[in-house]
Amino acid sequence: MLILLAHGSRDPVWRSSLETLAETVKARIPSEEVRVAFMQFEGPALPEVVEDAVRSGHTILRLLPLFMASAGHVDKDIKPLVDELARARPGVHFELMTPVGEDALFPGLIADIATNPPTPG
Repeated sequence: MLILLAHGSRDPVWRSSLETLAETVKARIPSEEVRVAFMQFEGPALPEVVEDAVRSGHTILRLLPLFMASAGHVDKDIKPLVDELARARPGVHFELMTPVGEDALFPGLIADIATNPPTPG
């Protein structure tokens, strides 16, 4: 299972855009279940998504932080939380991926977006 891990917001439009992102990612990798978890404000929080995944029989959980860098939430909050979740579930493999902003593909995506702006609708 792939878990897209986002900061969280009280704004329902922001949440909706992340749910749409998860659906789009799922469409591109149909063999994988894709869920969204939030660090703050409204849920589901990461522990809830992990618990649901484990109940559903998932033993490999890949966590993709939708953050620009490791500093801040990733290092201070997410890494310790993932360590805690992993200790509580020894039969589950947790893979904390590189935050999207630090991924080697990210600069190319930004360049693609900047050079191929959407047509005004």
